[in-house]
Amino acid sequence: MSEEAQWFSISKEDTKHIPSSAQLPDSFEDLYDMHGLLPFQAGNDPASCKLLVKNSNIIPQCIEAYRRNIAGYGIALEYVPGESDETALEDWNRAEKFLETCNLEDSPEEIIGQLIEDLESCGMADIEVAWPKGSEFPTIYRMKPQFIRCTRESTRATIKRKRRIKSTKQIEEFSQEIYTRKYAMKRGTGVVWFRLFGTEGNENQIIPLRIGNDGPYGEPRWFGNAPGVIGSREAEELNVSYFSNGRMLSMILTVTNGRLTKQSMELLKNVKGSQSQGGILYLEAKGEETGGPMDEKVEKVAIKLDKLNDLLQQDALFLEYGKEKKADILSAFRLPPILVGQSSDYNRATADAALRFAEEQVFQPYRNWIMDEVFNKRLFSAMGIFRVKATLRGPQIIDPADHKSMLDFIADRGIMLVRDLIPIAEEVLATTIDETKYSQEYLDTPIAQLAGNQPALLDPENGNAMDNLQDRMVSIAKRLLRHSEQETGVHV
Repeated sequence: MSEEAQWFSISKEDTKHIPSSAQLPDSFEDLYDMHGLLPFQAGNDPASCKLLVKNSNIIPQCIEAYRRNIAGYGIALEYVPGESDETALEDWNRAEKFLETCNLEDSPEEIIGQLIEDLESCGMADIEVAWPKGSEFPTIYRMKPQFIRCTRESTRATIKRKRRIKSTKQIEEFSQEIYTRKYAMKRGTGVVWFRLFGTEGNENQIIPLRIGNDGPYGEPRWFGNAPGVIGSREAEELNVSYFSNGRMLSMILTVTNGRLTKQSMELLKNVKGSQSQGGILYLEAKGEETGGPMDEKVEKVAIKLDKLNDLLQQDALFLEYGKEKKADILSAFRLPPILVGQSSDYNRATADAALRFAEEQVFQPYRNWIMDEVFNKRLFSAMGIFRVKATLRGPQIIDPADHKSMLDFIADRGIMLVRDLIPIAEEVLATTIDETKYSQEYLDTPIAQLAGNQPALLDPENGNAMDNLQDRMVSIAKRLLRHSEQETGVHV
């Protein structure tokens, strides 16, 4: 008598994967109703967003590209139009001192980098502004968004701000009535309250930064692609599971006129996983007895394997899906692939064009926005600094051929003076030139006039006169280098 068909589970390797969309516990869970705080939408809280970023295979690179390209070149000060050392040197010195002492552990560049990371991970970032007693300058701290919540705009307040009017260059104070929020920060088991920067009160002040204008908390720019982030992670986990366990139920094993022995059944249950690769599976089956008590006869047993899917499995599943999701995330950040290490399809021209696009359309506007929101419109104004502004430096992206053509055009028409060449020479030679060694008359001499007064130089190779300004400069540079080699005895 034959047995019925059976199903038995085949063992898998014991592997653990990081959950791709786990909801983390909310540290404010019991405090929303008590203090009138506003909760986040499901899955949009900072802790969950940071977990999604951590599990993504492209968002961390995008955030790092933002941080390095926006804040990685340092902070600089510059006078506002119409001001100089003669009119605003005191403001310059005070601003410089504040930037050096605003936080004794982290530099302003590091704090700005942390704010960018919070903004791009969670859609929000906050700065605590504390005014120590007797101090001329405030102290600023980055506040972790996981521990920040706010109330509704239910408190009417008056903000007073001083502004420098461009037309008159005078400092005037303005006041406006607004509805403001209160901000709570979880510290241990208690809550510390903050007021909006510029409003009256006894609490420490906070400068909130947000991406987007809908809602009190903001939303990361990639949040619309959150399903793709989760899907990409699940696809990668599926691939890991495939390499460990293979596809499930890829064939049917049929035993005719018999059944597998118990030992063979146990052996089949453990054929999955890396330990079974490259091995030989031996199955034993017993035939059915068909004779009477006096005639013991056993049927011939047949074992058959039928494939359920003849599809050839490639290296991994959902490769195209993963590529499309990466492209979607890059589009959300408006980043060219070369900035996240994907540069196989670039040449020099396309790379320069991509970097110039990112600098002009993404990074420079971001620098202006975050420095105005933190320093120029708020902190500097509160300290009485109006004639100096803080900026974030950026890279110099310019085509060398265009640069040379522009310099030649300016020099040939007598517009460029000798003093204009000094900053260029300092940058090229990585040194500092003492202008006091030269007379003001010489420094104000046009390059074209100076070059025309020089005697013709002979080309050392063919003895011909060199009338081209560039050729003359190259010849002089080579001569100086040879002279330096002779004096030092080493190759320069």
